[in-house]
Amino acid sequence: MHLLDIVVPTDTAAAGMTVREVFTECAERNVPGLPYVDERGKVVGRVSIRHTLKMTCIPEYMVKAAHLLGDAIDHLALRDDEIQLILDLPIDEFVLEDVAHLSAASPIVKALSVMEYYNTGYVFLCDDERYRGIVTRMGIARLLLKRSPVI
Repeated sequence: MHLLDIVVPTDTAAAGMTVREVFTECAERNVPGLPYVDERGKVVGRVSIRHTLKMTCIPEYMVKAAHLLGDAIDHLALRDDEIQLILDLPIDEFVLEDVAHLSAASPIVKALSVMEYYNTGYVFLCDDERYRGIVTRMGIARLLLKRSPVI
């Protein structure tokens, strides 16, 4: 089993891109985030849908009180104009510096260990600073199922 068997090739995020552009790429590739690259194309951070939504859509007090929230909070829903403002924001504001990346030669158990260490569901494959794509927990689960004999 090799990580290259389950890598999902994606574009990268870079300075000047918008939340909309990053979300579009993530949605089209069905991945939870993208690597953020500098002007030389080197991965220097990551952009996570989860983090971006947390920072733009939900106040911290709602997160802390999530277990108390009822379903009758429609008055707090995002309006269309707010959604447009969020999607037009520069992605640079939401870059996380901790980057989980591995080489394509890394074993799957290492990928899972690194995901746990970074508390994330994905890692980037990079060989000699060249980005190859993203590996997700879901991709690993699919690979395990494919390799398992049907009982």
